[in-house]
Amino acid sequence: MLGAMASTGSKQLLLQLGRNISYFGGRSCAPYRCPMQPSQHVNNRLFSSAATAIDVEVEVEEPVKNTTYSDLIRNRNKPSETTDESETTDEKSLEKEKKPPFTYGHIRYINREKGFAIIRDEVSNDLIHLKFTNIDIGESAQHNAKFVNPVFSTGARVRFQVMPNPRNSAAMSAYDVQGWNGNKIPLLHYKDALTIALKSRAWLGHRCYEILDEEQDAAAMSEQIRQAYEDSNKSTEWARSQLTDSNKIIKECKAELGNEVFDILENIYQIDDVQRKVEEAFLRCERTLKELELLGIREEEEEPR
Repeated sequence: MLGAMASTGSKQLLLQLGRNISYFGGRSCAPYRCPMQPSQHVNNRLFSSAATAIDVEVEVEEPVKNTTYSDLIRNRNKPSETTDESETTDEKSLEKEKKPPFTYGHIRYINREKGFAIIRDEVSNDLIHLKFTNIDIGESAQHNAKFVNPVFSTGARVRFQVMPNPRNSAAMSAYDVQGWNGNKIPLLHYKDALTIALKSRAWLGHRCYEILDEEQDAAAMSEQIRQAYEDSNKSTEWARSQLTDSNKIIKECKAELGNEVFDILENIYQIDDVQRKVEEAFLRCERTLKELELLGIREEEEEPR
C-alpha cells in the first residue's frame, strides 16, 4: 500500500514538472517565481503605491513662497518660484520689436522764442525738426508745455526717436529726446519749476474749496480731495524731476543776487535808499532758496579732489 502511494506521488510530481517545463518552453527564460497568496498581492500593491507616492512627492515639491523679508532670509536655501527663461527672453525681444532703435545726432540750431530746434542726423546728415514739447511726451510735460525750455546748447549730441512731420510729409520730426548716453534733458529753468509748483498748489486750494462747497457725503468729498491732491502732486513731482543739479541751481540763484547788487551800485547816484534796495534783493534771493529747498534743492558739499 505504501508503494502504491509513493508511485502515485511520483507520477503527480513528474506530471507537474512536465507542465512547468511546457509552460516556460514557449517563453523567455525568466526566473521562476512561486505563486503568491492573495494577501501577498495586496501587500505588494500597497508597497508599490507607497513607493510611487514617495517618488511623486520628491519630484513635485511645491516652491517656497516668501511673504516677508524675514521669510526670504529664512528660506534662502530652499527652492523658490522662478520664471521660465525662454518666456522672459521672448518678452524682452517683443519689447525691443515694439520700440524702434534710437537715432543719434547733434543739435545744429535752437530757436527758444518759437520753441523748436534742428537736429542733424549723424549718419544720413538729414535735418530733423524738434519741437520742444516733443522732447518729453509724458502727460505732465504736455500739461506744462508753455514752461518747457530745454537745457541744451548747439552742438550737443543727443539720441531720439523719429516720426513723420505733421506739417511736411517729406520731412521727419524728433521726439523722446535724451542725451547721447540716455540721460534725461532738463526741461525747466528753476524759476519755471517754482512757478509750476506754486500754481499746482494754488489750483489744489481752489479745487478743495469747490469740493467742500458742494453738498455731498463725507466719503465722496474725501475721495475727490485725494484725487485732486494726486493730480496736483504730479505736476510738482515732474517739476522737481527737472532740477537735476542742486549746486548749479543755487549758484545761479546767488549769481542773480550779485547782478542785482551790481546794477544798484552802478546807479548809486540815482537811487535814494541804496541799503533798502540791497536788502530787498537779498530777501528775494533768500526766499527763492527756501522755496527751492521745499522742492528738494539743497546745497551739497562737494567732495575734495
